[in-house]
Amino acid sequence: MKLRSFLYLNTDMLNSYLAAIDGGVYDSETVTETRASQKTGGVVAGIGTFSGNAQAGGGSSEEVKKDIQISPPAKFNRLFEYLQQEGQGKYYQFIHDDTFKELERDDFIEILVKPRFSKVKEITNAAKSIGEMAEFFQELSDVPVFDDATKKGIDSVAKLGELKPSKAISCVFNFEDNEVPIVVNLDEQYFQVSQDNFVGEVYVLCKIQRKLQKNEKIELDELFEQFNKIPLNREQRRQLSKKDLKNPKEFKDVVNGPAFTASVIAVYQ
Repeated sequence: MKLRSFLYLNTDMLNSYLAAIDGGVYDSETVTETRASQKTGGVVAGIGTFSGNAQAGGGSSEEVKKDIQISPPAKFNRLFEYLQQEGQGKYYQFIHDDTFKELERDDFIEILVKPRFSKVKEITNAAKSIGEMAEFFQELSDVPVFDDATKKGIDSVAKLGELKPSKAISCVFNFEDNEVPIVVNLDEQYFQVSQDNFVGEVYVLCKIQRKLQKNEKIELDELFEQFNKIPLNREQRRQLSKKDLKNPKEFKDVVNGPAFTASVIAVYQ
């Protein structure tokens, strides 16, 4: 059995799959152990664990029941073992043309990749950190670190992520050869570590949602997506061209095919 340290674990998705496999989800189980001991020359020596009760030759047995909580990592092991038995969850360190053609929607795969957050996420995180540092140094000195206009600009950038229609965190998993990236959305509540520690080479178990061919692309964190869906009449279109409602080039983050989008069950090392 592999020992894993989880960085992200979607327990809702995990429970849903286990319910389909086992016909229900169990959060605890009762384990019964029978312990036997043998007294020899005034010394008690354990002689192993067995089923049933017995008492003979100065020996005795004791039945012990334990309620064991089934942890999310244990549930993950159950799902992973099931996928292996079913010939699913194949491991990929790289995905090349032949493999890309073979993989289909709803396939489970385990991959070795490096994660990165979207440009919007990275820039807004940096702005928040700068703002927090400025507040810290402000407490040590009476001299403002930034003038009001600069501070307002930093605060505005830090809040840009709030414009997203979805609060999921966009992330791209890249293989070592930077071919066939995998685009995912991560739910903040399932992170097992701080997002600052969500770095380095990691294993990911995920389920493919969509294949992007060579002529396709996907843009991460389109900040004005909802605005672009607002119906406009001809005059409104003249006054506000939809071309203006695009991410600035500093925030533009486009992933070109061949690529995948996927739903992530777990990220671990």
